[in-house]
Amino acid sequence: MIRLALLNLMPDKDVTEANFARAFSKAETPVEFVLTKMKSHVSKNKSAHDEMYIDSVELRKQHDSGENPIDGFVFSGAPFDYVFFDEVDYWPEACELMDWLRERRIPTLYVCWGAQAALYHFFGISRFEEYVVKLSGVYPQQVVEPTHPLFKGIVEPLFIPHSRHTSMTNAEIDENSSIRVLARSPRSGISIAENSDGTELYLVGHQEYAIDTLDKEYYRDVERRQTVTLPEHYYENDDPTLPIINSWQENGQIMFSNWLNYMILHRREK
Repeated sequence: MIRLALLNLMPDKDVTEANFARAFSKAETPVEFVLTKMKSHVSKNKSAHDEMYIDSVELRKQHDSGENPIDGFVFSGAPFDYVFFDEVDYWPEACELMDWLRERRIPTLYVCWGAQAALYHFFGISRFEEYVVKLSGVYPQQVVEPTHPLFKGIVEPLFIPHSRHTSMTNAEIDENSSIRVLARSPRSGISIAENSDGTELYLVGHQEYAIDTLDKEYYRDVERRQTVTLPEHYYENDDPTLPIINSWQENGQIMFSNWLNYMILHRREK
């Protein structure tokens, strides 16, 4: 059994729980999720499993004492497209948590906003509003490091969903020798990277997404009268009345399983 802490920062917590449960469902070793929240933040949205959540301060305490150690950590995205990191109410706690994970070399998967937060905190990578219209779609990636264990069994092309208004400064990532780029796309930019020892994986996209997530987001934004375009490479013939092309979930499940095998099980054997 792998004990994997999931820091769930998304508004719809039940959906996020289900998305990651599905993403890791093909892992060779069963996964037990330790549902985690921020102590310094009171969420307006509750989960059906709210009583099972543990705050990050208590999680660290229990791990360090040996009472309930974790094997790995997933740091989810968060809805802060137009909020700078230092303005997020739980940013100090997030920084303490990220430092704690790095100091103990706990394998960590940082997703979307979580990846941006880690790249900013650890490396000072800039974040700015690059897209006039929200980047939304499922984008084919160039796998830069095809022999990396993360991509074992992946059937190319590798597609990754993206849904965001902002981007990290890709040139700064490329110039940083402590960051290894694993996959990128001309349209969505750098999508997967890792730190020098591989203990931190930065997934800027959302391979955990459900099939209908981008569809729901698109119609939600339309109802809000926001300037949006159809999610790219998502509907058959780019027609929202036609079926959604599920081009990412199978590879995503393989990739998440590979991450567990490579970063957690392999480390246990050592």
